[in-house]
Amino acid sequence: MHCTNCGIELSDDARFCSGCGNAVTTSSLLPKARDWDLHVRVLGWLVIAHAAMTGLFGLVVMFGGRLLARFIVENPGLFDNNNPNDVPPPELLNLIVPVSFLIGVLILLISMPSIAAGVGLLRYRDWGRVLTLVLSFLRLLEFPFGTVTAVYSFWVLLSQGGKEFYKERAARAEA
Repeated sequence: MHCTNCGIELSDDARFCSGCGNAVTTSSLLPKARDWDLHVRVLGWLVIAHAAMTGLFGLVVMFGGRLLARFIVENPGLFDNNNPNDVPPPELLNLIVPVSFLIGVLILLISMPSIAAGVGLLRYRDWGRVLTLVLSFLRLLEFPFGTVTAVYSFWVLLSQGGKEFYKERAARAEA
């Protein structure tokens, strides 16, 4: 149980609060409050993990195109059994590497704001909360991990208790 005056955890047989000295009565005990600090930290690391996975995917796309092009060049008989109309033109094969590299760079750039949002959440910055909410709205379509992370973000950052907790911690962090 917890003291209603200071919120410190008390043993079941406590008669006085060890934090503030208040006498403990049955009316002064509250069930354990939700640990919003834990939820914000978990959310911050989830956002960073999501960004890291997105960045890793970007790296795979960047260098996967080079591997695909090398595989096609090293296996000239790859398209021998196909209809000649099904064989990609050499100009298209020459575009694989630069296009995959460009797409990979774009995916990496997309992951950068999520890293910033996660760090902002962990440091209790107001901009981190706002950026996380904006990115969570966009992440709803990234089924399944992005959707779960987005729903959790909305619950932690928009619920009444979470909003009040974050606002109070952000004010202390900015001071």
